[in-house]
Amino acid sequence: MHENIEKIVRLGRIPKDDDMSDELFNEYDSLIQVDYDLSYEEAECLVTLFSDDCYDLNWGLLHTIETVFSSIDTERYRSLIEKCNNEEFRKILCIRLQNYLNLSHE
Repeated sequence: MHENIEKIVRLGRIPKDDDMSDELFNEYDSLIQVDYDLSYEEAECLVTLFSDDCYDLNWGLLHTIETVFSSIDTERYRSLIEKCNNEEFRKILCIRLQNYLNLSHE
């Protein structure tokens, strides 16, 4: 597992906006930015860390998790999405997957 993913996992679930300091936000933000595709195991750890209301970091986390899709099959990706701890972002991941599948079959 990459070091930045291990650090995010140690930090735990992204706090709510009210509990977030600028320093902590910046730490999460810098760790979430990756320039490689995640492994399934890394994505599986991250998919449970969504906040209830910290949308900027949630979107960054979503984009990072989506990097795993290129290395796994669709059904395994669907099972990963089902593990998402945030209902709204679980739905968004499903919609984005379906949009991709619809585009790839046109």
